[in-house]
Amino acid sequence: MRDRSMHRPPSGKRIRQRLPGRVPVVTYGTAALLAVAGLAGTAVPSTAAPSTAPTSTATSSPPTGSAVGVSHVTLITGDTVGVDRAGRIVDVRRGEGRGRIGYRTQVAGGHTLVVPADAITLLNSGRLDRRLFDITRLMADGYDDEHRAGLPLIVSYRGDRSRRAGAERTLKAADAQVRRELPAVHGQLLVADKKDTAELWRALTAPGTRSANSLTTAPGVDRVWLDGKVEADPRAAEGPPGDDTGTVQIGAPDAWKAGWDGKGVKVAVLDTGVDPTHPDLKDRIAGSQNFTDFPDTDDHFGHGTHVASTIVGSGAASDGRYTGVAPGARLLNGKVLGDDGSGSESGIIAGMQWAVDQGAKVVNMSLGGTDAYGSDPMEQAVNSLSASKGVLFAVAAGNEGPAEQTVGTPGSAAAALTVAAVDRKDVLAPFSSRGPTADDRLKPDISAPGVDIVAAKAEHGTIGEDAGTAGYVRMSGTSMATPHVAGAAAVLAQEHPDWSGERIKAALMGSARSGAGLTAYEQGSGRVDLTHAITEAVVADPPSLDFGTQLWPHDDDTPVTRTLTYRNTGAAPVTLSLTAAGTAGMFTVSPATLTVPAGGTATATATADTRTAGPDGVHSGAVTAASADGHTVLRTPALVVREVESYDLTVKTVGLDGRPPAVALVAVVPKSAAKLRFPYDRDTDGDYQVTVRLPKGRYLMDDFIWDGQEKYSMQVAPEVNLTKDTSLVFDQRKGKKVTITAPAPEVSGDYPLVRFATNGSKRAYDYGIAASLTGTTLAQVGPSAPQDSFMAQVTGVRAAPGAGKPQYHIVVGRKGSFFNGLVHTVRPSSLAKLDLAIGSTVKSTEAVPGGQWETPGFPQLTGIDTGTLGTRIPAPTGHAAVYVSADQGLRWNMSLSLYRPGGPYAYSVTNSVNATGYKSGRTYRETYNKAVFGPQVSGGTNWIGGYRSGDNYALCNSLLSDGRYVYPLEGEQTAKLTAGGRTYLDVPRDPCDYGVLTGLPEEKTEFTLTNETRRSLRDYKVSDRVTATWTFTSQHVDTAGPAQPLPLSVVRFAPELSLTATAKAGRKTVVPVTVHGPAAAKGHLKSLSVRVSYDGGRTWHPVTVHTGASGKRSITLTPPATPGTVSFQAALSDTEGNTYSGTIDNAYLTVR
Repeated sequence: MRDRSMHRPPSGKRIRQRLPGRVPVVTYGTAALLAVAGLAGTAVPSTAAPSTAPTSTATSSPPTGSAVGVSHVTLITGDTVGVDRAGRIVDVRRGEGRGRIGYRTQVAGGHTLVVPADAITLLNSGRLDRRLFDITRLMADGYDDEHRAGLPLIVSYRGDRSRRAGAERTLKAADAQVRRELPAVHGQLLVADKKDTAELWRALTAPGTRSANSLTTAPGVDRVWLDGKVEADPRAAEGPPGDDTGTVQIGAPDAWKAGWDGKGVKVAVLDTGVDPTHPDLKDRIAGSQNFTDFPDTDDHFGHGTHVASTIVGSGAASDGRYTGVAPGARLLNGKVLGDDGSGSESGIIAGMQWAVDQGAKVVNMSLGGTDAYGSDPMEQAVNSLSASKGVLFAVAAGNEGPAEQTVGTPGSAAAALTVAAVDRKDVLAPFSSRGPTADDRLKPDISAPGVDIVAAKAEHGTIGEDAGTAGYVRMSGTSMATPHVAGAAAVLAQEHPDWSGERIKAALMGSARSGAGLTAYEQGSGRVDLTHAITEAVVADPPSLDFGTQLWPHDDDTPVTRTLTYRNTGAAPVTLSLTAAGTAGMFTVSPATLTVPAGGTATATATADTRTAGPDGVHSGAVTAASADGHTVLRTPALVVREVESYDLTVKTVGLDGRPPAVALVAVVPKSAAKLRFPYDRDTDGDYQVTVRLPKGRYLMDDFIWDGQEKYSMQVAPEVNLTKDTSLVFDQRKGKKVTITAPAPEVSGDYPLVRFATNGSKRAYDYGIAASLTGTTLAQVGPSAPQDSFMAQVTGVRAAPGAGKPQYHIVVGRKGSFFNGLVHTVRPSSLAKLDLAIGSTVKSTEAVPGGQWETPGFPQLTGIDTGTLGTRIPAPTGHAAVYVSADQGLRWNMSLSLYRPGGPYAYSVTNSVNATGYKSGRTYRETYNKAVFGPQVSGGTNWIGGYRSGDNYALCNSLLSDGRYVYPLEGEQTAKLTAGGRTYLDVPRDPCDYGVLTGLPEEKTEFTLTNETRRSLRDYKVSDRVTATWTFTSQHVDTAGPAQPLPLSVVRFAPELSLTATAKAGRKTVVPVTVHGPAAAKGHLKSLSVRVSYDGGRTWHPVTVHTGASGKRSITLTPPATPGTVSFQAALSDTEGNTYSGTIDNAYLTVR
């Protein structure tokens, strides 16, 4: 038989990579920002209970559309990335001294990553955390520049004490501040001010052997991780109030009767704190420590108290009904999650160390995050402390079921006792995460009751369902299952004080009760059974059997064996009958009978034979050892992966000198499964030749190659049909140059952007950018793809020197194949001209037009907005010429960014509502940033307003629209959503920033939504305050259908104004009035009223709304002869009972 350790190709290295099934790649892209001179795992409590605050979800998402808003994120390298809310990179600025470093951007699983070229070798070697370049995650965790001035890092060290001391001195000199010592990972928590990150990057890294920019970690530095944010993810309980039997279900009363209740054992709970005043926990706490930014160790969330009482609760508040599993144990309260349910990975690791130092024998961790291939710092800490201190970590598996490979970290740590959840009938909970792990190891280890668990309610807690008994709440989740196991471990630790955590783990797993019809990677060994565990004298080692992955084809497989050792702690020998269960004939054990002497051991051989009939995939089983009297029954779960039809893919990259290049990053995208793979991950020797094992199928591959100086190459294999062992070579020497000639000879400043897409994997993109064509090459490797499944584009912005000169946004595309270089002259007849009028109330404004485009037959591309690269235009201006490619059926979403003179960042971004298909040879007149700025809604691709799918919703209310979506990057905005006295949303920002929210009631409900925005008169002399209030009804929307817009309507005003937002004072003015939204439909408007103010909103006057024969509405105003301002108020109602009222202070100016 061939397993992963036995099979090797004739040359190169073999690296098996299996991505977690729960992280499908929705979109994928890579960008190489090539020398643009002068300028690109969340841990959660594993609870299933509701939160009173709105939370983000990825259950549904709005239609693809143009961007709304920009945030900036400073990377560990010192480079700053601007990204809009659609995930597109719109601004990339180099850190000090980094003008020649290229970038590659990847969009995967809804996340946008920006990876500088000099970080690639560190990522490939596994020494650098990829999350440090995950812009989406950094923004979601509040690590963007608008919300956090410092970047928190977990840095581990290697080498002797003097080498580590040298590394610490170097990092201190780079102004990195030590916030925590983390001995469990041989490291520290460092925080660096973002203005110092470029210097910190230089301190953390050292030149590699091939190039000064092919980096490795600095002497003494081992690995660098992001200190990831930790957030609660509660889930609702569903059973009847008070119907909890968890402790009885696992046999805890039998242990108590035998005299084992955990007395003398310290159990640490690392969670949201513990309420020390609860009667069930009074006098149970042996020590407390706070690892959060909140002021005390009390539980103001409710999760930790519930968990703690499941372990050590006395049941005093329920006359003993809700007694914990080990009421005699002592509790160590480590608060690692704050009052908002959030914390940090470093806090968790520090809490683990503290618990061990305080003498904890068992540590309960009802939390977890997404596992990935390899080891993360929390996993390392679990394994390290388990091995060095003999402590047992009971860790929740997670609530990401029923999908396979969803067990989270640190439950994925080998040493952890990882807990799944079952209900009171030992049926696996649907939400319980399934194994195996990302690298195909057997998890979870055991299961326990985790559905509708009743336990103590924290006095100040905010989560949990009514339990029917005062002082208690119900919750569900693997968080609730885990303390049952931790309590059981405390009982065994009392009974066997000399046992290590590893032995306690084996005893609990071996004595567990198997659930009917459940696999080992669903339940582990089964549901914890204390009745059996306290009387069992025989323990199996190892507690589970992992037979690895057996490679396809299977007709020549050789059986794989594992040794199973039984240890008898009793005073009499035990004779065991051994049997194996699982897929017919796949698992066997010998001998059939085994006698284990008193105080001794005996061994058996377990075998997995994948030659037997059966489907390919993951197979589990168990070896059972039973005595004739039934007193001893041990189960050892087993797992083997029978690989699906797969082949070796050998990938090699060759540099300009015929040797491995300084840097290379290969990506592989299956055209059917849409999962992203990086073959060079963990290519520790950096020779850029590996062999990966991939399932049969069609793939897209690409390679970004850099010589470490100024030579870059983007090479793409559009069609890799893997039906046999295959080799693919990306050779930088075969790349060819790109030359694009613009229509006008004076046009220069080319910024080529290379993109490609495949629709085989639904949404898979790649793109790149360069400041100069010099040194940049392109090449296709292997055959072309069908024209309807692959497309490539070379795009960019060209601009003539001088203010007011035309700009060219050029797209050169092809289908089915990539570019082997490109020589192209742009024909004027292929372009459409946009004649732009750009308004501004401040004469020193600078404007940059930009645009995204859609290509027929392919999803809208994401990436660097062409506006980032355009020439700044002084505004206001009546005419600015922008030419766009219009000969390939492209549809453009145009935008405009506003800057202060010489300012590095835009202070406002305007985006088109819908994509427009411009016609070649035609001129289009478009106006941007012209008053009146006020509320806008739209059912277009931007979904300005709001929408709902299921009970999830999103709100993107543009209060300062010029007819498009205007996103002010400065100023203040608030939003509040209420219904029936309950607040669903109350935020100090544009609610669009929060993405998709959840938690609306299913039944038909009337809501009130209020928005307000204020902005500085420094950049705008008008619309400095705008308010909008809606009342509307909404109910559950079937998720099987499309998302539905919320019934939000607005009133807009369109007087004839100058580009500086002025009209003549004292002159009679007719102001067109339009209704937008559902109320605009024929017969839907019930009432409409307007008021006007000429003194900045101090006094208001009603005005008559006239409706002409054509149905168009208007009001007539005669402002005072003295220059001033005009403000508007409007109110409407529709025939469905929905209403709107809004105010625009100082909507425009009046002048002489």
